[in-house]
Amino acid sequence: MRILHIVGSYYPNIGGLEAAVKHLAEGQAELGHQVTVLTSNVNGWRKEEIINGVRIVRVKAKNIIYKDLTIPLEEPQVKSIEIVHAHSQNSLFSIMMAEKLKKKLNVKMAFYFMAVDAFRDHPSTFVRLLGPYYGRKNIKRALKITDLILVKSIRDLTILKEVYDVKATYLPDAIPSYYFSIKKGDPNEFRAKFGIKQEKIFLFIGRMHRLKGPHILVEALKYVDENIAAVFIGPDGGYLNEILNLADKIGVRNKVYTLGFVDEKIKIQAIDSALALVLPSIADYSEVYSIVTSEAWAREKPVIASMVGELPYRIANGVNGLLFEPSNPKSLANAMLKLLVNNGLANEMGKNGKKNVHTWSEVAAKSIKLYTQA
Repeated sequence: MRILHIVGSYYPNIGGLEAAVKHLAEGQAELGHQVTVLTSNVNGWRKEEIINGVRIVRVKAKNIIYKDLTIPLEEPQVKSIEIVHAHSQNSLFSIMMAEKLKKKLNVKMAFYFMAVDAFRDHPSTFVRLLGPYYGRKNIKRALKITDLILVKSIRDLTILKEVYDVKATYLPDAIPSYYFSIKKGDPNEFRAKFGIKQEKIFLFIGRMHRLKGPHILVEALKYVDENIAAVFIGPDGGYLNEILNLADKIGVRNKVYTLGFVDEKIKIQAIDSALALVLPSIADYSEVYSIVTSEAWAREKPVIASMVGELPYRIANGVNGLLFEPSNPKSLANAMLKLLVNNGLANEMGKNGKKNVHTWSEVAAKSIKLYTQA
């Protein structure tokens, strides 16, 4: 099958959506399909190249304030496509390119609907005011051209049905199969390597950005007397200095460790060394589908998450993780304390979480089946 993915940003750019599309496209290529990714070139990467069997075509584009407001500035040079798979109706790049290709090629269109009606609790007043209108308009535009409506989260599946009377197909993100097979990392080795003095670690994996709530985890540390560490893994989204200044201000800087972007080997070792993964995101928009939740569960670790986005639809409180009130450091601290005093509970929840994890090879195969049926 000749497949074209449309996504506003792609590898080597770093991000959750970028990684998800890359894994899906490469998984489809491994099954013998001809896969192309059409993306923007706002960073000046090579216009066209092949990476891991996937052809990447980058077109000139302009970014207006937010990544989702990336506008293509040239026509895509693609043809002989059997199905187009666009990612995120909130992306102007995806919407505009999908509309052009649907009209030009008259092919079947699959579209991932993500973060549906998710702007109402955004911390930016500008986004809260204009985002809902923008989001609803884009949903209507995407629905007009879509033959296969896909969602990654039960949240989006529910809202599309209840609010828009639209039936979607659930196709979640996944993780590489090696997360199940790599030998357990040595916590002592990990702590020694990064100079972590505390034995108990709560782990944050994600971009250091206000929406991801790293400040909530830092503030929670002042309510936990135990000798614990908060380890942060992920690239700086312009918020790192603010986090470190906050830690200094409230007297917990000695408990905060920022490792920046790390490779998969180190990330898995960090998960193995942690008591739990913490997802303190503060807005629905920032949690479409948490791949790091799947990664933690694959390593049999529980997840402590705020009740935003898809997280409360996927994490069963007390079963495979713990939920806490968004933007509430005390609520997060209480969840952390539950695991600190009950290590058996942490182990049980981690094992329960592992039952609900998918691999990219499984999702790639299912996607082809869905394309065929569309």
